[in-house]
Amino acid sequence: MGDWASGRRLLLVGTYTPDSDPPGAGRGIHRIGFDPRTGELFDQGVAAATPGPSFLAYRPEPPTVYAVNERAKGTLTAFRVDGDADLTELGEVPTGGGSPCHVRYLGPAQVAVTNYADGVVTFVPTDAEGRPAPSDRELGHRGRGPVTDRQEGPHAHSTAVVLNSHERRLRYLLAADLGTDELRVYQYAVPVQDEEPAHPEEGLFGTVKLPSGTGPRHLAVNGDHVYIAGELDSRVHVVRWNPRRGTGEHLGSVPSLGGLHDANFPAEIALHRLKVDGRDIADGDALPMTTTYEGRVYVSNRGANVISTFAVRDEGARLEHLADTPVGDWPRHFAVIRGHRDEPDHLVVAAQNGDELRSLRIDPDTGVPADTGHRLAIPVPVCVLPVPINRIRRTCDRP
Repeated sequence: MGDWASGRRLLLVGTYTPDSDPPGAGRGIHRIGFDPRTGELFDQGVAAATPGPSFLAYRPEPPTVYAVNERAKGTLTAFRVDGDADLTELGEVPTGGGSPCHVRYLGPAQVAVTNYADGVVTFVPTDAEGRPAPSDRELGHRGRGPVTDRQEGPHAHSTAVVLNSHERRLRYLLAADLGTDELRVYQYAVPVQDEEPAHPEEGLFGTVKLPSGTGPRHLAVNGDHVYIAGELDSRVHVVRWNPRRGTGEHLGSVPSLGGLHDANFPAEIALHRLKVDGRDIADGDALPMTTTYEGRVYVSNRGANVISTFAVRDEGARLEHLADTPVGDWPRHFAVIRGHRDEPDHLVVAAQNGDELRSLRIDPDTGVPADTGHRLAIPVPVCVLPVPINRIRRTCDRP
């Protein structure tokens, strides 16, 4: 399908479709080739026709993609990925709520889905082949906020994993609730070989309160610090996480972009993971300190239509605004594409209202992205998922 042997990368792009809510002109999960040296983007057709796959997550073993189907009665669909970047449906289950907008892979036993319409967070079990099963852990919530037209009730928008230093078989899952100005804290178990299974506390473990009117949307984890994009107050908030107590402390916030804009709504937030001494820093790990570079945080700003870059300061406790890079109309989600060896790092941005993808090259010295000039027309792109297709091909080629 794609020229993967030449080093081209695979991106899967989620879209809104005519049968999703909201509807759009997408055709499902679109398959995109990416040149990691130049940032050029190539349309490789539709990988899967599925309703409203507005967020995607990847499971490495076996190679599986999970897609929420954003509709009034939400569903989650799983797909096997093969060495030709084809997707084969494995199964579909209800998400236990309405308008699912985010899915996160939690290991070989489950994924977490957030349902925006009613705020339900669902732990969906998965089997050894990646197939999802109906859930018996659907967690609702109550509350509201001061922005009456957006915060009339709970609206779970995304999740992130933070560590538990007290019990290695348990993890904490933070759910950003746009409607109640909270991070909801849950526990889940991680299977450990040759050990009895852990039993997480059922229901809500606790909450982390954010300033009234924040509208927390997406999260990025940097060790013991969590960065939160506030959709309603157009700020980026910093929370210090206590991994022993399972609690968080709000430290402060900064504007989500350098200038002023009358109607700006931050969407995605991501940590730029560094290469240090030849090893990658995993998602959620603390960025190591260096003399010149403490890491970068990127935020997509819808309305201002820029990607904003922040430097991580004070060992993670403070963010400093560096730059705003113009991108397409209504930048929704984006992904950091890591370069291998001498390849540069890039951002690929989904401009939802501009019906296009754009690639930005990250300056290795400043961490600030710049437009490569490469565009690709895609109807209503809302999620960008890098998939390690060359690793999958090598696995498929084994005797």
